[in-house]
Amino acid sequence: MDAALQSLKRDAALQPERADVRERLFEQALRVAIRATLLPLPPALPTLSLVCCSIKPATEARFRVEVARAFASWPGLEVCVLNDARSLAEAYNRGAAMTRGEWLVFCHDDICFAREDFAARVARAMADYEVFGAAGAIRVDGPAALWGGPSSGFAQVSYPLPDGRIVAMLGGVGPVLQPAQLLDGLFMVARRDAWERVPFDAERFDAFHLYDTDFSLRCHRAGLAVGIAQDLHLVHESLGEFDERWSEYADRFVRKHNLIVGPAHQNPTVAVAVASSAQIAPLFDALNAA
Repeated sequence: MDAALQSLKRDAALQPERADVRERLFEQALRVAIRATLLPLPPALPTLSLVCCSIKPATEARFRVEVARAFASWPGLEVCVLNDARSLAEAYNRGAAMTRGEWLVFCHDDICFAREDFAARVARAMADYEVFGAAGAIRVDGPAALWGGPSSGFAQVSYPLPDGRIVAMLGGVGPVLQPAQLLDGLFMVARRDAWERVPFDAERFDAFHLYDTDFSLRCHRAGLAVGIAQDLHLVHESLGEFDERWSEYADRFVRKHNLIVGPAHQNPTVAVAVASSAQIAPLFDALNAA
């Protein structure tokens, strides 16, 4: 293991507010990354249902191809794409009720799976958590997973650039698998009985925002094991829209859960551009193994 990478990772974990240290950590991980570490898919797997909403036929078609590729060896896979969502909470509840999988995935339609062993990473997290996602927060600092910055918000998610490169983004530095209180909704996984116990609040969150933070926080407060699996490396086409509409639902979330919220962190993540998505898993694997 590269000594410089280990030292930078230790410093970044001890000093989460030092964006310059996280940047150097990322750059060093990129320099020493060689190949991704591949996990085998376990022989015994539960049935799995993916629930997604889409209104663009081309995006839905690409999503279905991605799912078929990433979960090609997962038996009992079911895909439910809804094209008439009144809200994500409403549609996710409806889609979950329409499907039969022992586990449920709720995710965006504009994602790509950057790992060859993505399904195996999902299976590994199932052993530790009842509800988990690719990005989240270990405590509730505000109405978004990365609101409190790198001391609480953890994410290893990537975004495409117009020139064909990929921006790999890093939030806080910590364990790959760790307990969480909030999850971001780009990719969330839940045991069916967890969703049955804590369904999405479609009455209060009747649009397309804050359904995810509300769901995950309620799962945590209900005593369910909620976690972040940062090695579910995704490429997400959208950075999200934090506009007035989002702020309205953020206020609903804060009032519902009686939270005291400070200003959002101004620098919750650092990033590095890579030439292609093939570099994402080796980059993050080098960082996570240090």
